[in-house]
Amino acid sequence: MNKNFLEVKNVDFNAGGKIKVKNVSFSIKNEGDIICLLGPSGVGKTTILRTIAGLEKIKNGSIELNNKILSSKKINIEPEDRNISLAFQENSLFPHYSIKKNILLGAERNKEKKKQSIGFEELVDLLNISQILNKYPHQISAGEAQRASLARSLITLPDLLLLDEPLSNVDQSFKEEIQVNLKKILKRLKITTIIVTHDSYEAFYLGSKCGIIINQELKQFDDPYNVYHLPNSIEVVNFLNRGILIPAEVTGENSLENSDLGTIEGNFIKHYPKGSNVKLLIQPEDLEHDDKSNLKLEVVDRKFRGTNFIYTLRTPSNMLIPVFVHSHHIHQHEVDEKFGIRRPIHIDHIVCF
Repeated sequence: MNKNFLEVKNVDFNAGGKIKVKNVSFSIKNEGDIICLLGPSGVGKTTILRTIAGLEKIKNGSIELNNKILSSKKINIEPEDRNISLAFQENSLFPHYSIKKNILLGAERNKEKKKQSIGFEELVDLLNISQILNKYPHQISAGEAQRASLARSLITLPDLLLLDEPLSNVDQSFKEEIQVNLKKILKRLKITTIIVTHDSYEAFYLGSKCGIIINQELKQFDDPYNVYHLPNSIEVVNFLNRGILIPAEVTGENSLENSDLGTIEGNFIKHYPKGSNVKLLIQPEDLEHDDKSNLKLEVVDRKFRGTNFIYTLRTPSNMLIPVFVHSHHIHQHEVDEKFGIRRPIHIDHIVCF
């Protein structure tokens, strides 16, 4: 049986003498895989990275990389002996060196490796930082500093790369381009990576697995699709903030009833006995727009998102339900207008709590 490339088992992550995240277990199966950790500010995501890098010790459990124990109650490999690169969110560049020299410091760490799989010029081009190479850290923006730090980390070709909010200061106008290039680099060089981010879309794109950390616990560690469509707790639903929980009664093997929306059919993720009172997750894409429907709800807000609108609809019982509509739909509804919901309502994956 092949072992996972990274294995975190039953670890309490501590900072300042306090437990930040309790009894955490997760793994990275293959070398070169990317995972992302999401959670509110201050929940302990950075502490996890610092501990894996060796900057914090653990009192229980173990951290194992490529069949070698890095941290346990009895073992603690020093940070400089782990071949792990940690890029902090804040500017960690050396102020008295140019950006070019800062990056090449990373290349010097890589001298003893058999071959360098990525050239300096290629890395500079992929991260779009050629124009700042001769500048100093105080002369560049926060987003440029993040990309320079990322370049320095990548050029070391670490066994494990830890990125703390690596693109949080990058301009939105080309953030997606940098994400695409970053993913290409990591996959090509087979650099195993853990990314901490507050941006769920970034996590869903970059990570093959996503971990949700809430209230000192790793609540869910799963494929991005499952984290979004099949959240395992109300806490994950509330954190992602991509839907609403409404009261409903289970009326059959594949159906339930809500007083405002009527009958809803689909496939239950978890079985509930007939007559059970549950909270049903309604996500923006679950309901369909249909002006011919006899189910009409009041529009209280409309957000334009370029490719789509998100309408917020008020039900007779005063619930506010978000509904996704493509931006090219024929009749754009204004606030206070009535908005039709197609019947029968069918949801592929019915998620209840």
